[in-house]
This record gives sequence, C-alpha cells and structure tokens, in this order.
Amino acid sequence: MADAMTAQRPGKLHYAWIVAIAGGVATFCGLGLARFAFGMLLPSMSASLGLDYGQSGVLGFAYLIGYLVAVTLVPVVLRRFGNRITTSASLVLIAATMLGIALGQDFLLLWLLYALTGVGSGGVIVPVMSLASHWFHPSHRGLAAGILMSGPGLGVIISGFVVPKLTPMAGFETWQLGWLLFAAISAGVAVLAFALLRDRPDDIGADPFGRAMEDHTAIRVEMSRRTKLRMLIHMGLIFALYGATYMAYVTFIVTSMVDTYGMSPEDAGSLWAGFGFLSLFSGILFGSISDRLGRRAGMALAFGVLATAYLLVGFGAWMPGLYLSILLFGLAAWSIPVIMSASAGDYFGPAGAANALAALVFVFSAGQAAGPLLAGYLADLTGDFTLGYAAAGLIALLTILLIRALRPPPVSG
Repeated sequence: MADAMTAQRPGKLHYAWIVAIAGGVATFCGLGLARFAFGMLLPSMSASLGLDYGQSGVLGFAYLIGYLVAVTLVPVVLRRFGNRITTSASLVLIAATMLGIALGQDFLLLWLLYALTGVGSGGVIVPVMSLASHWFHPSHRGLAAGILMSGPGLGVIISGFVVPKLTPMAGFETWQLGWLLFAAISAGVAVLAFALLRDRPDDIGADPFGRAMEDHTAIRVEMSRRTKLRMLIHMGLIFALYGATYMAYVTFIVTSMVDTYGMSPEDAGSLWAGFGFLSLFSGILFGSISDRLGRRAGMALAFGVLATAYLLVGFGAWMPGLYLSILLFGLAAWSIPVIMSASAGDYFGPAGAANALAALVFVFSAGQAAGPLLAGYLADLTGDFTLGYAAAGLIALLTILLIRALRPPPVSG
C-alpha cells in the first residue's frame, strides 16, 4: 500500500474530516473559551474583585494545575471510556465550572473552580489531539492536527468581539455574563461532540485517511526503551518551553494593550480578535509545512516566528511593534501543539500516540504554569510585562537549537 491513497468511496466525504471538524469545535470550548477567553475577561474580573497582577497569575496557575491533573489521568480514563465519552464529559465539566465562576465572588472559590475548568480542558485536548493519529496517515496528519487545533482561534475571535460589548445587567458584571454565555456554548458543544466523534475508523468500518507509507514498525521495535524515553524527554523540553513563553504572552498581552499601550478595552478586544482570526489558520499552515518539510523544520520555523513576536513587545512600547507582534503570533500561535500531536503519532505510532501525547502535554502544562507566574512576578517588580516578553523571545530562540538536535522520527502509517 506504499504511496497509495487509502481507498475512498467516490463523491463521499471521508468521516475522518467530520471527526477533525467536530474535534476542532471541541477545542474551541476546551481551550478557546476555557483558557484564552480568560485574557479578555481578566481586566473586568481584576477591577471587580480587586486583583493585582500577582493574583491574576495565580488564578491562571489554578487552571494549569487542573490541566496537569487531567493529563496525568487521561491515559487511564481513555483506556476505560475512550476519546468520545472522555471529551464529551470534560466539556460538561467545563460548562458547569464556568457557571460556578460566573456566580462566585470569593477568590479561593474562583481558584478552585478554575482549577476544575483546567481539568475539563485537559480532558478535551489530549483525547481530541490523539484522534489525528488514529484517523489520518502521516501524509495528512499535520493538516488534520491543524484543523483540530483551529478551535482555540475561534474562541479568541468570539471573546474578542463579544466580551467588550457586554454591559452589566440583572445584577451581573460583564465578566460574569461572559462566563455564563461561555458555559451555555460549552454545554451545547458537549452534545455535538458526543453525537459526531468516534474513537477509531474501525468503529464505523472505515480506514484512516491519507497515504499509507512504508511500514517502519520494525524500526520502532528495535529502538530501546531508553532511546524512546530520551526522545520523549527531548520533545517534552521543547514543548514545555513553548508552553511557558506562549502562555505568558496570551495571559497578559490584552492587559498590556490597555495598561501599557493605552488602548481602550474595545480596541484591545478588536486587536485580540484579529489575532484569533489569524490563529485559525496557524495550525493548518504549520501542520501542512511539517507534512512537507518534516516535523523538525516546521517546529524550528515556528519558534523563529514566535521569538520575533515576543521580542517586538519586549523592548519598548511602540504601536507598530505591537501590531506586528500580534500578526506574527497569530500566524504561528498553535503551530507547536499541532506539530507535537503529529510527531507523537510519527515517533510512537497510533497505538502509543495517546500515552506519548499525555506525557508531552504534562510537561507542556508545567511550562504553561511557570510562564504566567514568572511574567506576573516580573511585572510586579518593573510595572509592566516588557521584561517578561523579552525573556520569552530569548528562550524561544534558544529552543531552536534544541530542535536541531532532535532526531527525525520513523514515519509509519
């Protein structure tokens, strides 16, 4: 079957694409609303609840603790319940905790609820991203992962346009109305995910989509467990550094627009929505590049673009730099998770992809937890986030050296 496209029924859309689109809608809630809308709601929450920069970082840290717990448990949960049920149940948890956040006022309660939101997010992302390895051969795996990760960008667009237009009503502040709206959307998407997602092509008598390349199973078996572990640690370090740098940026860039650049919340929301629009295509763009040029080349290029975006806002507050930073960050925002998802299947095969991806997401989450905390601490010391962005840019440049040292994967179907 080498270089032969898996047989398809002419004129009929392969169900793999339906799974990819449904998974993208799930990540729209699992990350787009659960995490990335947080940056838009944070200024209103901080003003209403009297939060300083450090407390804002701690609140974001709560989400990431929950995320870490989830990705630790997901491999066990998946073996028992499968991708479809795990994803749907996690979306229900996200909806319930968003509702609780909207109704809560106590900081500790909000911290606990947002930690549970993080659990729900982890319960969405790992199952959904592992679907690419089951439903697609390596020839289209990067593109598929890009579609699956297009959802967060849509969440950014929705939050960027909707949140600034919210006005207090019925005794609720704007940030509370935002969480109520997002809770309702997440509940609806949970029903959609349960209706459309399927764990594997075998469930409906189909084959994975794409070209089934030469079987390299023998190569993978010959590699020692120590070699595989070393590769996993290497990939995990790269993913963790991405997590730390990008999360510091997305958590505080809207706050920087308002506090440092003097933008109105409405203008900041529009610019953030512009980033969201660009990010819709970032995963598809870099996933396709990695399909053609290789995973390592795709990652190195993505980190170069991200480093430039961070450095543009890391050395002085100038408006052209901010706009160019948003443009570049949007073009590469979800590139690394997409390529890592495809790489998990390439290195460890479809059967081992979910476990490998869970381990990678765990260390990625640790990086996400560290990034906002460090950026918030530096901002409290210096008065803004400029130094944090500069540090993120330098770290991203150094990560390119780690990528060059990563061995290429054995590609299999």
